[in-house]
Amino acid sequence: MPPVSENVLRRLELPVMRRLEGLLQGDYRSPSRGDGLDLADLREYQFHDDVRRMDWNATARLDAPFVRDYLEDREIPVWFLLDMSPSMMFEGVSVSKHTVLMEFTLLMCRLMLGRGNRTGAMIFSGQVDRTIPASGGRRQLLHILSAVSGHRPGRGATDLKAVLAQAAGVIRRRSLVFVVSDFISSPGWEQTLTRLSQRHDVVAVRLTDPLDTRMPDLGFLTFQDAESGEQLFVDTNSRGFQQRFADAADTREAALRAGFEKAGVDVVELGTEDEVLDALVRFAAMRKQSQRSA
Repeated sequence: MPPVSENVLRRLELPVMRRLEGLLQGDYRSPSRGDGLDLADLREYQFHDDVRRMDWNATARLDAPFVRDYLEDREIPVWFLLDMSPSMMFEGVSVSKHTVLMEFTLLMCRLMLGRGNRTGAMIFSGQVDRTIPASGGRRQLLHILSAVSGHRPGRGATDLKAVLAQAAGVIRRRSLVFVVSDFISSPGWEQTLTRLSQRHDVVAVRLTDPLDTRMPDLGFLTFQDAESGEQLFVDTNSRGFQQRFADAADTREAALRAGFEKAGVDVVELGTEDEVLDALVRFAAMRKQSQRSA
């Protein structure tokens, strides 16, 4: 795909962006409420408070636990961790996950840049292949989209643990981080995601395809692992094979959900058959509701 030009970008942009922007107004939050640089107040400790904000001098002096409240930064950098591994290129029932990733990145990056946020991106396949430092302006959107559209993934299994660890080292300032991936990876990344979410507001954007979870009867087929290249000849008509495939998918699904919940990250589920904008509107409404009840 050629680099994204300004004219192409104008044709891609949707007139309903204002609808999404209105819902997302004030959507992002810090890992600790009021986690800025300017001290706003001292108050008594409450059950939900982060112990890292304890003021030990005031606690000792007043003989009661006190915490510090800070003025919250309203404009924070936004980072996109974009999965460009071979499994993202698979085109099953509808479009590829890569196509959905492109549309999501266009909408969200356009929105964040339009609100004055600086955005950056880390593009990865096996590990991080390219880092685009955070910057502002419309040219940055073109830069990120062109880098994604022109990227060619390498071979090898995705190591999400290494990707998240590298992101933690690169992204120093508190940020809103979108991890856009199908989360098909070597195991052991959950704890690294937890550590990243302790510092940043992390959103896991999970891209799925119906064929990830259920295998239809397609007769005899040769399957090839998109990342390892390993091939397997199977009879998809076999009820035993279909059941084993479904059981493995359900086990993987349960493990993913448990990992996200443990890490304390919000999750956007985007299927290749879904409208990206509709999914984002539902997610934005959910975020607003959760913050009102917090």
